[in-house]
Order: sequence, then C-alpha cells, then structure tokens
Amino acid sequence: MTKRVGVALVGTGNIALLHTLGYNNFEGAEIRALCDLNAKRAQQFKEEASLPAKVKIYNDPTACFADEDIELVEILTPHATHEPLAVEAAEAGKHISVQKPPAMTLSSYDKMIHAAEKAGVRFRVYENFRYHPPYVKAAELIQRGTIGEVLSVNIRMWMVINAIGEYRGHKKRFPLHTLKWKIREKHNYHAPTLFDDGYHKHSLVEGYLGDLDGNSVNAVKVWCGWEKLFGLVKLDSPVIVIYETKKRNKYGTWNVNTAKDIPMHSSYFACDESLEITGSNGIIMAPGCTGNLFKGCECGGPGKPGTYWFTQDKEISEENAPPEIGSWKSDCSMETDWSQSFIDCTQHYATMIAEDRWFHEDDFRPLDGSRGRKVSQITLAIIRSLKEDGKTVKIKDVENAP
Repeated sequence: MTKRVGVALVGTGNIALLHTLGYNNFEGAEIRALCDLNAKRAQQFKEEASLPAKVKIYNDPTACFADEDIELVEILTPHATHEPLAVEAAEAGKHISVQKPPAMTLSSYDKMIHAAEKAGVRFRVYENFRYHPPYVKAAELIQRGTIGEVLSVNIRMWMVINAIGEYRGHKKRFPLHTLKWKIREKHNYHAPTLFDDGYHKHSLVEGYLGDLDGNSVNAVKVWCGWEKLFGLVKLDSPVIVIYETKKRNKYGTWNVNTAKDIPMHSSYFACDESLEITGSNGIIMAPGCTGNLFKGCECGGPGKPGTYWFTQDKEISEENAPPEIGSWKSDCSMETDWSQSFIDCTQHYATMIAEDRWFHEDDFRPLDGSRGRKVSQITLAIIRSLKEDGKTVKIKDVENAP
C-alpha cells in the first residue's frame, strides 16, 4: 500500500452507515469528509458512525469536490441525482464510486463514464452482493469447473412487512418519510423491488451466467402481482423475473414474495435471499445473505449460512459408465454476515486506487464501467417488461430508457 486514500461520502441517508464499515481501521483509505444538503443530518451521522472529529462537513458538493484532501467520492444519494454529481466529481479530478442503480437511463450512465474517462479518473458501481463471501465462493467453484457448465441461476427472496430489521428499525434515523423517494417514478420507476434492490440480483444472474460462463442475459420477462402495503403504497411484489440467454437450456430466475408475519431475523433489512446454481454435473447452494433466516438451522434443512455444493465423488473412469454417487460438500468458514460484503467491496476499490492498479478481468466481483452498463441495460429492460405487462424484452432493444 503506497498511500492512504481520502474519501468523501456524499449523502448520509439510509445506506451510508454500512459504507463506513470498510474504512474502520483500514490502512488503505479513510473518510475525511461528509457531504449532505442537510448539514445537521451529516453532523448527526458523523456522531452515530463514531467518525473522528477531524472529518469535515459540507452541504455543498462543489466545495466538497474542491477539497484537496479528497481523492475518492462515494455517491450515496437518490438515483436520479447520481449523474450530475459524478460528472462534477470527475471534472474535479476525483475517483468515483456510485451506489446502485447508477443511473435512470443509459445515456445518463454514459455521461458519467465519459466524464471519468475524459478526466482520467476511476469509476465503478458499488455492487456489494458480488462481494458477499458465500457468493464469491460460488464463483470460485464455477471457475474451477466444479459443477461443469452453468445451466441455471435461481435466486429466492423473502420480504417481511411486520418484521423490521434492526438497521431499518432505527426510527430516529430513518423515519418513513425519508424513504418516499424509493417509490417515485423519478428515482425508481415506481418499482423499488425490481429497479432498486433488483439491480443486485440482476447483477448476480448476469455475473454467473455471462461473466463466468459466457452465456450473457439477452432477454427478460416479468410477472408481477402488485401488493398494497398498509393499503396505501403499491409495491412491485410478489414478482418473478426470467432471464434468458441465447441457449434455451441456460437461464436465470428471481422469485420474490412479500409476507406479513414471517419471523424474519435480520440485523439490517427485513428480508433474506437464497441462491441456487445448477451446473451440468453439480449444484451450488448459498442460503442466506441480507438476513439471518437460516441461522441456527440444524434440522436437516438448508443448513447454516455458507456455501454448499453437490458433485460426483469421482471422475467417470469409463466411457458411457454411470456416474459415481455424488456427495455434498460445504464451506461455512467464511464470514457470512451481510456487512462483510460492504467491507470487502469498499476495501477492494480503495486498494486499487491506492496502489494505482485496476480490477482483473477474471475477477467476478467488481462492476467496472462496462459491467455496470450491461447490468443497467438489463435492469431497464426489466422495467420495460413490467410496464408492458410481462412482455419479453430483448436487452439490445433498450438503447436508453425503459
């Protein structure tokens, strides 16, 4: 490590606290400034996150970006505001990390990329799910050929209304009115499940099918049941997304339910996910991510959090011989708490900047400009399918907006 990168967090809202974790006791980078239009909120955040007294507070992005102590800017504001902030930061010579979804249209995304390239600064989309250790282990198994050719990627998700996670349950910091932007057309196309949270899932499916196995998603279709929360807010759930590739036997799905009273345990949000990847000669499962639904499950079900895989015990020794009996293996030694994905995602990028290196193309985890654009295009295609009542939408047909 050659230097310690100075970082500014722009936006001190709902997700910002998790973004501070990777900088705690990290020699590669440190938070030196907070920027929020509401300076009082930024000061409260500074105290809650136990940041050092020397951390500066700005309520003007232009002044923040002019700060010579800042080299990297994390943009954590509502989605429609990302482009002008990223462009201004790039023009000020700052490296950029943008929360997902990075932009509302492809042209907006391209303006950020162009500004970064013109200024000679780094740009990436902050996509922490690709850094979740059990998901990283799944990628390593695929790269080693453990399950053969990837045939399907299926993600199961549960959201619970009455089980408020500890993070969201902090009502003093996160009153409901601060989340109104999540359901607006301007920032989320009235689809916070599919557009906002969905970006993570679209990224995973494309990552395992496209980035790792060469079977990139080329079409999507959506079924949505539309649920009214508290009789007021129309939510895009339950929902099922089908991701197609050029090969009919290779696909992905994302299946979401919203329930009222499942006793979901979570230190963060009242939801959890489970991943299943089927290959030509094996299966990978990773139960649990955002929440703790499977924690303590010792009854023969999906097991404790970690990564599990099922493959043949031995190679087939004779041509046309039946396969040997398979067996389950597992790795539950890694850190499975969702917060670790934020820590690893933060530190990986900061290290690249500190050491003046860039991501390796074989690394499953990071979303650089090209990968982030493809996931954005998939996300916008899904919104188009939603608006067109489940019509199959070709990814290439989305040239800008849904």
